[in-house]
Amino acid sequence: MIETERLLLREYTRDDFDALFEIVSDPETMAHYPVPFDEERTRRWIEWNLENYAQYGFGLWAVVLKETGEFIGDCGLTLQNIDGETLPEIGYHIHKKYWRRGFAKEAARAVRDWAFTNTKYNVLYSYMKYTNEGSWRTALANGMKKVKEYPDPKNTISYAFAITREEWIHAVLTFRNLTDFDRGIMHDILKDAYSFDERCAQCWDGNWRETDDFFFDHPEIAEKYCFVTCFRGEPIGFISWDPRNQPEYVEIGHNAIRTAYKGNGFGKAQLAEALKRIREYDGLKEIRVRTNSNLIAPRNYESVGFVMYDRKKNQGETAFSGDDLYYRIQLQ
Repeated sequence: MIETERLLLREYTRDDFDALFEIVSDPETMAHYPVPFDEERTRRWIEWNLENYAQYGFGLWAVVLKETGEFIGDCGLTLQNIDGETLPEIGYHIHKKYWRRGFAKEAARAVRDWAFTNTKYNVLYSYMKYTNEGSWRTALANGMKKVKEYPDPKNTISYAFAITREEWIHAVLTFRNLTDFDRGIMHDILKDAYSFDERCAQCWDGNWRETDDFFFDHPEIAEKYCFVTCFRGEPIGFISWDPRNQPEYVEIGHNAIRTAYKGNGFGKAQLAEALKRIREYDGLKEIRVRTNSNLIAPRNYESVGFVMYDRKKNQGETAFSGDDLYYRIQLQ
């Protein structure tokens, strides 16, 4: 189930037939379809989505008002033929008595966030008949751009809109000062990020707490040399760096994303933002970082241009048996 400020998106059941039929049999609502749905077409619609849930783990979901529990439409992710390609598409239908209240936009954004968070798709689409202004305006409000206009036997002409994962990340992530939050937030993020192995906390918990206290005791340093990454306002990541060896080098310190948000490109975006800030230092020669071969971090560093320049056997930390890896980006 997906929850927004005003809506719940849940899987269809066959008991939704009457509420759905009221929407999809209405000529005004279905003006941009070849014909309104009859009872059989409506039943097939529900069955198609039940099959999608079983096969793909997603489909169109029933959209329900949180306040009243009323079924007001559907919105979700399905695989559609868009100009000859099978592509992931965000679709939506809202009861006409609830038009122009932002429900389609609210539901579509929730589906977009769910899809980028829970699937590996790097581009999401919405398509519609060229006359369906309400639908393409919802796509625009969902951060999409028009990418294609093509002949379509079903729609005469169809418009296709799309948003990339990179565009989505740029829209939903913000970077805020550590001291915008309560003391302990850095420790909490790091503990969550390394929860995959309890030995991490056993080895580093004291360091995490000391670093957290240091930054909160010295807010003027925290403001310059670390930040918290937020997903729609929720703190999900933290990164810091040590500038004391410049202009020879600046070293990335703690760098972590909460477990639930890993694998979505957020870590790369967080690191890229830190690098952008560090590159502004006059005369800086290198940016460095040390990590461990048993972590997934090396791939993240390599993805933004770090190159390994040394590898040593781990002598001091018992949490990981892997080698210490030393990476750098040379600026001069």
